[in-house]
Amino acid sequence: MAAQHFVMHSQLSVGRTGALAHGDKVLLRQGESDMACGHHCVLMALMLLGLISRDALYEDEPDERLAEVCAIGQSRYFTGCSATQLKEQFAPFAEHVHCRPLRCDVEARTIAALESDHVCLVRFKSPSYSHWVLAVGVMYVQDKPHSLLVLDPLMDGVPLTPWNALLEHWGSKKLRNTNARWSEKATLEKVVQVGLRVRRGKAIQLT
Repeated sequence: MAAQHFVMHSQLSVGRTGALAHGDKVLLRQGESDMACGHHCVLMALMLLGLISRDALYEDEPDERLAEVCAIGQSRYFTGCSATQLKEQFAPFAEHVHCRPLRCDVEARTIAALESDHVCLVRFKSPSYSHWVLAVGVMYVQDKPHSLLVLDPLMDGVPLTPWNALLEHWGSKKLRNTNARWSEKATLEKVVQVGLRVRRGKAIQLT
């Protein structure tokens, strides 16, 4: 079998239900009848970066910044988000986080961002739907980037694994969305890079 190693965000850890960060479960699941994958990815990114807690999502009177994020996201809940609308959702936390759509050399810059302990919101299109996922790391095969490690809000968590899906053959025309239920052809549409203005960690390697 080809040698593999994995690089993932420094704040990710793992529990019996899957990905954890700062002691909380990270994965947020969307419903079957909405188009809120982008909003769920924004919230997961904010949790992973340590800017909100999972408990804060369920408070009766949330922090004003989180309430603003949710209001923007909920306005697009059934219609979906563009890259610009995702960026708007990070704006209330602009003091702590920077967010930018990648427009050139996207595949290589995505890998560089993940290696630098950022996260990337990735939108791809498959034969059946268009979808946002949160990329949290990279799988290397024989020292070359092969797949993005992603948290997909449509899928269940994978026990003892800090991601629940892959975007395989990253940077090639053979891109595939692969999870526990299926593997399908995919076409890259957009990538939005998100990171802390003050770096808290360095991406970690797993072998």
